[in-house]
Amino acid sequence: GLIFFYRDETAGRLPVSMIKPMHTVFRAGIVCLLAASWFAGVAQAAPKISLAESSHEVGEPVVVDFSGVTKNSKAWVGVFRKGRKPSRNNAEFWLYVDGTTVGYTGLASGTLSFPERGLSKAEAEKSLASLWSRHKSLLRRERSKEFSTKKITLDGNTLRYTQKIFGNAPKTGRSLWISLHGGGSAPASVNDQQWQNQLQLYQPKEGYYVAPRAPTDSWNMWFRPHITPLFDRLIENFVVKHRVNPDKVYVLGYSAGGDGVYQIGPRMADRWAAASMMAGHPNDAKPDNLRNIGFGLFMGGNDSSYNRNGMAKTWKGLLAGLKKNDSGGYDHMVRIYPGLGHWMNLRDAEALPWMAKFTRDPWPEKVVWRQDGVTQTRFYWLGVSKSDHAKGRRIEATVRGQTINLTAKQTRRVTVRLSDALVDLDRAVMVKYNGKVKFRGNVDRLKSRMSESLAERADNRSAAYATITVGKDSSVRMNGRLEADRYLRVGEYRVVLFADDSSRELASSEFEVSPPRPTLSGKRNKNGTLTLTFEGKLEHAPTALGPWRELNSKSPYTIRPVDGVGFFRAVQ
Repeated sequence: GLIFFYRDETAGRLPVSMIKPMHTVFRAGIVCLLAASWFAGVAQAAPKISLAESSHEVGEPVVVDFSGVTKNSKAWVGVFRKGRKPSRNNAEFWLYVDGTTVGYTGLASGTLSFPERGLSKAEAEKSLASLWSRHKSLLRRERSKEFSTKKITLDGNTLRYTQKIFGNAPKTGRSLWISLHGGGSAPASVNDQQWQNQLQLYQPKEGYYVAPRAPTDSWNMWFRPHITPLFDRLIENFVVKHRVNPDKVYVLGYSAGGDGVYQIGPRMADRWAAASMMAGHPNDAKPDNLRNIGFGLFMGGNDSSYNRNGMAKTWKGLLAGLKKNDSGGYDHMVRIYPGLGHWMNLRDAEALPWMAKFTRDPWPEKVVWRQDGVTQTRFYWLGVSKSDHAKGRRIEATVRGQTINLTAKQTRRVTVRLSDALVDLDRAVMVKYNGKVKFRGNVDRLKSRMSESLAERADNRSAAYATITVGKDSSVRMNGRLEADRYLRVGEYRVVLFADDSSRELASSEFEVSPPRPTLSGKRNKNGTLTLTFEGKLEHAPTALGPWRELNSKSPYTIRPVDGVGFFRAVQ
């Protein structure tokens, strides 16, 4: 009868699988990522790095154990092709010792897997909660001066703000109201007076009411390019420091502040639950992006300077038309008060209780994203590279069940940010790009994707578990990597442990990756024959040591006992 025989193949030989007649498929198993652990109270040993296996096949994760690290949160591990200079840019894979791309926690010892092990839904939820807690702690330390001085400076632009608190804090977290003052192209003293006046202007029932001072004294003070990152940071600071609910953030503004809301309302719509414009002018703003928020528009009927009242009527028609064609979106409230001029006698304060009814949905089923003059790389669950975010480019995205449809004009590639709040990541996902299926399959939830998402934006409610990038060509990136690059290719490699976010090597180990061993299985049939199913080519021999000869056959191949051939192997 047939027997199973196995021997190691030396370098340079073809990988093989051999078989005896039994219902078994011989394939290398996948090694799972182990939970990182450390032991307190033990004397510090010398840094050490080792591999669970000294050689791997293509498609096998590389499992790395490290120890003797000084618990610096920025110690990291990288995998490199042998002979390449170790650096982040040259790494095939890299992670900090805590398994993130941020480096929150220093570990004396632990285990990493390259590529990462995918997480279950429960594991991902638990991991995100832990990462979010650590991320908030990190930002509280890094931004403590901003909190105490109520001043944010980015790239030479400074945003100061004052605040009031209204009502009792809900269990789900407080609201945040960002109220933009008027003024514009005027002396600083005029804009300072408008700033102080804005703090007294409105009174929400609940939440932090924040009046920021524009960084410049210009007519477009609230929609210049530096405003978006400053407001992003302002929101993050209140979420991190004051337990603001990121789904209950609102923006409103008067006069020049209203000009700003016309612009940043759509531009930053994925940040707002609702926005309201008071007595402003839209300039070149468009309402397309307002699909998933409440948008209020308040104007005196006699406010004719710069044709503000005429533009308000135009926008009233635009919003009504959008709502008519898309009943699931574009909720709006428009009030044009007859007989009133630029000052509306606070009748516009009715905006606040209407706005408070809205809660942001960070994962809406439909997204309309039109780029304006201040382009962005991210909007809700969509992303684009800097080369793909020119003014006027428009993407429309919808999700129905497990299918995501992208319509993108003048855009080469789009990244879909994924969460179980958008699709079920335990099931296959389909992504269509301009009507063509670009991806169909499963995507792993990864800890590193979550850490990258939080580093990009401190917002746990919109943090992505995974990403898929598709475009005009056939290439697809899952979690930032081409499918062909998901695992290491054939070759010789080094895995290196580095100190303190540097290129200083603490320890290293070498390994090789060989071609995958083909599968070979056998099934005995009732009539006494044996059916072999295999990958690659099928070879046979009279003894386990050969000589081996190729069978000119395709899988599956059936043999009879009387054929007298004793051994079979599959060769890739």
